Amino acid sequence: MAAPLQICPPAPRWGGLWLALALLSFSLRAGGQNLPVLNASSLKFAPQHVVMSGYWLEVEHQRARHPQQSLTLTPQLYYGPTGRPDGARSANPLNEDESVRGFGVQGQHRFYVVPARAAFPAGLYVSYGPHFQHFLMTFHRSSWREIQGPGNLPYYEYGPVRFTEKIIRYGGSMQVGYQAPLPPGPVFIDLFMGLGWRQSHSNSAIEGRQYRSGSSNYGHQGFYFPAGVKIGVALSALRPRPSATM
Repeated sequence: MAAPLQICPPAPRWGGLWLALALLSFSLRAGGQNLPVLNASSLKFAPQHVVMSGYWLEVEHQRARHPQQSLTLTPQLYYGPTGRPDGARSANPLNEDESVRGFGVQGQHRFYVVPARAAFPAGLYVSYGPHFQHFLMTFHRSSWREIQGPGNLPYYEYGPVRFTEKIIRYGGSMQVGYQAPLPPGPVFIDLFMGLGWRQSHSNSAIEGRQYRSGSSNYGHQGFYFPAGVKIGVALSALRPRPSATM
């Protein structure tokens, strides 16, 4: 008699999270024998944030006593038009001339699970850490406004009125990525993706929140999926080598 057909159970919902935790646990047990002690530093730029008028510059520094670990610090500057994240224009069709000014910072602890030989930390990594952001959104919307008329008499005029919205956002994320050199120089590429959570608070003269249309918008809160690319240069490789003496 043929054996009954066995149906495999569905994959657990948290399978990806357990895999990330397993990689992190492995990285904690891994030694530094596969990666030379470089005490290297690098500088990276994340171009995908420019479409949101955001300029992210990340500094990574290898821990001297733990060569498979590094610390990253990413200051962020926002200045310019808001762009159209997640259909923000269709979500707020009445807003015009939208712009953003702001700043932020992100810090992460990185573990190179499968290190690669390079003049700086490279290979498959797992990282985690918090972030904080502050935005000042400015936009115009047609509304009634009081102005001074002849004889200093007030009257109402319907037209574009300037409004602002202040947003404070904070949270944290866990990421998996791969950092690899681009021969022949000290330039490298960093590809990553992950899972994060953030909380957002806003203050506006208009009822409702204007910038929560999706996970890429400035006022979004909840779970999100950070992903992208960074282009960097190894600062240690740019240092002049001491000349040989006779």
